[in-house]
Amino acid sequence: MLDKLEIVERQNNALQKLNEIASISNINPKETLRQALIVGKEYYGLEFAIVSHIVGEDYTIEVQSSPTETLYDGQLFALGSTYCKTTLEIDDVLAITDVTKSKYVGHPCHKEFELVSYIGAPVRVNGIVYGTINFSSPTARHLEYDDIDIEFMRLLARWAGAFLERQFALDELSLTKKRFELIFENNASGILVVDENRSIIMANKRFCEMIGYSKNELLEGDVTIFHTSKKSSEIFQHHFIDAQKGSIRKLEYELKPKNSKNILCEFFGSPIELSKNSFGVVWSIIDITAQKELQHELEKQAITDYLTGLYNRRYFTNRLEEELSRIKRSQKTVSSLLMFDLDKFKLINDTFGHLTGDTVLREFANILKNNLRKSDIIGRIGGEEFAMILPDTDLESAVILADRIREDVAAHTITADWKQIHFTVSIGLTSLSCNDNNSDSAFSRVDDALYKAKKNGRNRVEYNVLSSIS
Repeated sequence: MLDKLEIVERQNNALQKLNEIASISNINPKETLRQALIVGKEYYGLEFAIVSHIVGEDYTIEVQSSPTETLYDGQLFALGSTYCKTTLEIDDVLAITDVTKSKYVGHPCHKEFELVSYIGAPVRVNGIVYGTINFSSPTARHLEYDDIDIEFMRLLARWAGAFLERQFALDELSLTKKRFELIFENNASGILVVDENRSIIMANKRFCEMIGYSKNELLEGDVTIFHTSKKSSEIFQHHFIDAQKGSIRKLEYELKPKNSKNILCEFFGSPIELSKNSFGVVWSIIDITAQKELQHELEKQAITDYLTGLYNRRYFTNRLEEELSRIKRSQKTVSSLLMFDLDKFKLINDTFGHLTGDTVLREFANILKNNLRKSDIIGRIGGEEFAMILPDTDLESAVILADRIREDVAAHTITADWKQIHFTVSIGLTSLSCNDNNSDSAFSRVDDALYKAKKNGRNRVEYNVLSSIS
C-alpha cells in the first residue's frame, strides 16, 4: 500500500511541475519542452528523454534531455532503428521494463543502441501524429511499469501535443500579411477576418470545421452567428475595437457551433489593412476545449486519492488550514474534525489479499460519501486512515453522525472468494478551535481520540474536548 501511495504522490508532484512549466512565459518553446522532459525523466527514473518529429522513415530529435555528449537537438535517425516505430504501430503507449525479458528481445533499438528499458507514446498535433515523446535507459528499470505509469505517459503525450499546438498558433501570428495570404486556407488554426462593421469577410477551412458552418453561410453574416449571448457579443466587440486600433489581443472565448455544444477557443487578434483607411482584425483561433478538460483532469488528479476518489492528504490538510482560519476570523464558528481507522485492516489484506483490501477501502469511502453534506470535506490521509471536516457542526451533532457511520460500516458486507467479509471502524473526533495554531494541533488531538477508540475495544466512537474550552 505504501508503494502505491508513493507512486501516486510522485505523479501528483510531476503534474504540479508540468502545470508550473506551462505557466512560464519567458523561456523559449524548446526549453519549455526540455523542462517537461526532465520532469518525465525524474518520474520514470530513466536517462534519456526525447520529443521526436517523424516524417516518413526519418526520425528527428526535436528536443532531448540526455547525458552529455550522447544526443543533440536536430539529430536524425532511421525510424526503423527505434522503439518509436513500434510505438506508432500500436498507436498507444509502449512500455518495456527489460527488453531482454520481453517479446521485443532482438529489437533493432536494443541491438544498435543498447537501450534496455523504454516507455513512449505518440504525440498528436491537431489530430495528426507529429512524433513521439519517450524515455529510455541502457539498464532495466527496477520497477515494472504499471497502469498508473502508462496513464501518466498518455497525459505527457497529450500535454506535449497541446503545447505544440499552442506554440504553432502563436508562431503563426508573426507571419506577414503576404505569407498570411499563402497559408490562409490550409492553416492548422482557424482564421477569421472581420471588418469594422463586424462582418465576416474571410474564413478558412479549419474555422469552418470548428464552427460547423459552411464558408458561404459565414460570409453572408456577421460574428453574431457564433456568439453565445448578447453579453458575450458585447465583450467580443470590445476586444475587436482594441485589436483594430493596433493592440494585439489574446483572449479565451466560448463559441456556439451550428449543431454541437459550445467550444472554448483561444483567440489571437491583430489589425489588418483591408483597403485604404479601412482596418479590420484577423483572428487566429484554436479550439482549446480538450486542453482545458485535460488541465481540469490534471488538477483533479493532483488533489485526489487514486483509489477512493476522495481528497488526498495534502489537499485535505490545506482545506483543514482554511477551516481553522475561518474559525479564527469568526471566533464564533463551531466545527468538528473526525478521523477514521479501519479495524484490523492488515488482517484483511493478509487473509484475502490486497485487491480485496482495496475493495474494502473503496466501499468504506462510498459509505463516507453517502453520509456527506455538500459542505463537508473528506479525505484519505493514510493507508486505512480517513478524515472528515464538518463545518458549522458542534461536537454533539458530530458524535451522532460518527455513530451512524460506524453502524453503517458494521452492517456492511463484502463478498470475496465466496466468503462474507465484515469489517468495522474506530472513530475519533474533536472540535476545531480558534486556539488551534495549525492543522497539526487538530490532527494530534483527534488522533488521541482515535487511539482511545482503538484501545477501548475498537468499533466505537471517542472524542477529545480540549479545544472546546477557549
